[in-house]
Amino acid sequence: MNLKKNAKDNLEYMIDGIKYVCEHYKNRAPGSQSERDAQEFFKKELGKYSDEVIMEDFELHPKAFMGFIPFAAILVILSVAAYWLAPVVGSWLVIPAVIFTLFAVLMFIFEFMFYGEFVDFLFPKKVSRNVYAARKPKGEVKRRIIFGGHADVSAEWTYSYIGELKALAPVMAGGIIGMFVVFFTNVAYLIKTISVGMQPVELVGVWKVLGIVMFVFLPFVAGFIFFINWRIYVDGANDNLSACYIAAAVLKAMSDNDIRFENTEVGCFISGAEEAGIRGARAFARKHKKELQDVESVLIAMDTMREIEQLQIYNIGCTGTVHSSKAVGDLIHEAGINCGIDMPRAQLYPGAIDSDAWAQEGLTAAGFCGVNHDPKRYYHTRQDTADNISPECIELSLEICLEIAELYDKNGGIKHYEEARKNKK
Repeated sequence: MNLKKNAKDNLEYMIDGIKYVCEHYKNRAPGSQSERDAQEFFKKELGKYSDEVIMEDFELHPKAFMGFIPFAAILVILSVAAYWLAPVVGSWLVIPAVIFTLFAVLMFIFEFMFYGEFVDFLFPKKVSRNVYAARKPKGEVKRRIIFGGHADVSAEWTYSYIGELKALAPVMAGGIIGMFVVFFTNVAYLIKTISVGMQPVELVGVWKVLGIVMFVFLPFVAGFIFFINWRIYVDGANDNLSACYIAAAVLKAMSDNDIRFENTEVGCFISGAEEAGIRGARAFARKHKKELQDVESVLIAMDTMREIEQLQIYNIGCTGTVHSSKAVGDLIHEAGINCGIDMPRAQLYPGAIDSDAWAQEGLTAAGFCGVNHDPKRYYHTRQDTADNISPECIELSLEICLEIAELYDKNGGIKHYEEARKNKK
């Protein structure tokens, strides 16, 4: 059996599918009707190639993940104002200044660094949905390999569209550094104020210098207010219909050729609300955790399969706070080698993919993506369209996935790779 030879046969299917969803399901914001309709479409489509398809709704607060950013920026700006006004209006102003910046820092840490749900309750509730399709083995299910993408899309990143990394980097770096500068300056000023019995402390000497430094960072902090253009939701042809159709094509290739493994179930997982902080993958992992642990289950997440030269294996996510399975990474790497590409391990980057949500829940997962860490103008912008995809990268990625499935089955699961790692040590 050589599954990967079927990749080329499914290229037209994947390209046409991406175009169809982009045309018929616009504005697939997390928790939107369009996103749910797209998932209904995927459910019907996957039903052609699988034995079982489940679609599950889940609740979330989709604007929280990126919506906290302008909220935090405004709090930091208010903190700077309170710092300068404290000696005039009253030393008590330094207390809300510290509280405001502390809240901004905590939102940054828990929402962005850990992809948690720290302030989600402050934002409107919506309903998203996940879809899972399975092609059963001939015999008993002893292991499960799942390929995944996400159906939802991001609102446009203003600075990515304006100037790629040249515009993104100064705003992100300056805004984040500025937030911490304002926080620590206000904490130091509060300590000084307390030490003199809450009497006003003049902004002279070092305090004046620190106040000016905060002003220098304010334009970057203010830039965060406009980081997201909520009026435009992108088509998401690359991010992430490319992965959705690669995952679906794995089942289609097996169905077209009447292939079933003896004891390995092959699944396709299309998550909702990935762009809202991997909420869909987390909801599915939590709901199905027991069954995903009772039988060895491995998720191969994919995202933005656009650039062959950027194909990398992802074991570190959520801005470095989550580590997924290195053994699964070894499986992906071997499959890549067999398909003619030596994929490196991705270095630390600001973001996450669905496999990170599963890893957070103690499940076995890893991913591979084809996105440039020096974001190009199509990334999270209106240019992520069906006429701006890479058929070559999509075809190669499907070839790798088919090879992953075959290797996983042939080697009897992920324990083969875990033991190989132990032996190396």
